[in-house]
Amino acid sequence: MSEQFLELLKFLFLALLYIFFIWVVIMSLIQLRKPKKPIRALNKNKNKNKNEGDKTGITYLLTIEPQDMQGTEYPLEEEIFLGRDEECGITINDSFTSQRHARIFLEENILYLEDLTSTNGTFVNGEKIEKPHLLEQRDHIQIGNTVLEAK
Repeated sequence: MSEQFLELLKFLFLALLYIFFIWVVIMSLIQLRKPKKPIRALNKNKNKNKNEGDKTGITYLLTIEPQDMQGTEYPLEEEIFLGRDEECGITINDSFTSQRHARIFLEENILYLEDLTSTNGTFVNGEKIEKPHLLEQRDHIQIGNTVLEAK
């Protein structure tokens, strides 16, 4: 191999190393950002006018299944992830659940549920969702063998 080619490979490797280092720093900063405010706190700060206020009214998820978790409540935030990963806001210990399975997010004061390309899918009221789904009161969210109700 020529010396010029080896020099080029050396610089490419060095560039990749720097890109990796920058990526690690950015991901670390994202993990250290402040947690989002709970939706309840946001709703108190909004106008009390029914037309302009909260359109969803959903403030937490209630576990319906499995039996041993029944009745567990999870307060919702502006954005919350559901999955097996311990860093998720709602941790679901189920072998049919992906590490980061789904997310619930607030957009224009409306709650949406989004499947994060999970292996087994996310279901709302028995139907598999493919795109962000408008979350409504009493919707049943199924992730693996876990069923949660929007309250």
